Amino acid sequence: MRTKAQLLEEMPKFLADKNRGISIAMFAELCGTHQSHLMDVFVRKSEPLTERLQRRVNKAYAQVLAGEIRIMQRGLKRYMEYREEPKPSMVRRSLIAWDGAGFKLDIGVRPRAEDYRRQDLQTQMKGKR
Repeated sequence: MRTKAQLLEEMPKFLADKNRGISIAMFAELCGTHQSHLMDVFVRKSEPLTERLQRRVNKAYAQVLAGEIRIMQRGLKRYMEYREEPKPSMVRRSLIAWDGAGFKLDIGVRPRAEDYRRQDLQTQMKGKR
């Protein structure tokens, strides 16, 4: 279970990602809330993150990252379905990282979830100055 600080750091990146595999409206439905409330809490930061919403978002986020949710489409209607056998969503990545001594190229196939936990290069470099 992610802490409040971790969710406040990871969710804006997740919601801004165009290739996240699930729409914001469907993710909000999975969380049991409305998408505007999700955006108010994590993107606009005009609403506080309550414990209830934290638990709901944690559960839904874990299900999406673990590949337990499948997005189906019939005609123009899209809907969610639980997978019988969860498959994690894997992506090919090549990233530049700072390892303390210099820059390092990090290449490989990793779960999509790792991207949201990683600090971006500018954040890494701020701490090294």
